[in-house]
Amino acid sequence: MALHEFADFIKAKRITGMSCGDIAAALCHEFGTARRGFSERNVRRWCAEQGLVEEFCPDNRLEIEIAQSISETGSSFGRKMMTGYLSAKGLKAAEGRVVRILRSIHQPYHTMRQQGARNLNPVPYNAEYMGHKLHVDQNEKLVMFGVTHVMAIDGFSKKVVGHSTMPIKNNLIIYEEVYR
Repeated sequence: MALHEFADFIKAKRITGMSCGDIAAALCHEFGTARRGFSERNVRRWCAEQGLVEEFCPDNRLEIEIAQSISETGSSFGRKMMTGYLSAKGLKAAEGRVVRILRSIHQPYHTMRQQGARNLNPVPYNAEYMGHKLHVDQNEKLVMFGVTHVMAIDGFSKKVVGHSTMPIKNNLIIYEEVYR
């Protein structure tokens, strides 16, 4: 199916800012759904051949848009949120470009987000010697059958140092049998 028959219709819609998906839907609605070749991909390909595809915005415009978005939303948006926010405003930009611009125009908040992310994903604990740290875990998956299992694992050697199975969770039994 050649879309060149509908060139004027597509160009008019594209100039008004419609996306290729919306143009494909409009073609189906206006000219009937029985016609083949009205898919979004075909419209996008035809627009690219005709030079109707919008180029990605230049860095200076993207920088201005990000600065305006920061003033609208505050400083908490990182690369993913800012990319989504810009996309919702109709501005497509890759995350890498957004990161680079956020890093340059909003330096203190960028470093604060970096440090905050590191705090949210801490390094696992490190036991210096046998008995230094104890990891206690309990399994209550069999409660409906009347079984609760509690075990303690040494943080240094990763060996089981105590365990107890009981009909219902009882802290006194756990203390007596696991923490001996």
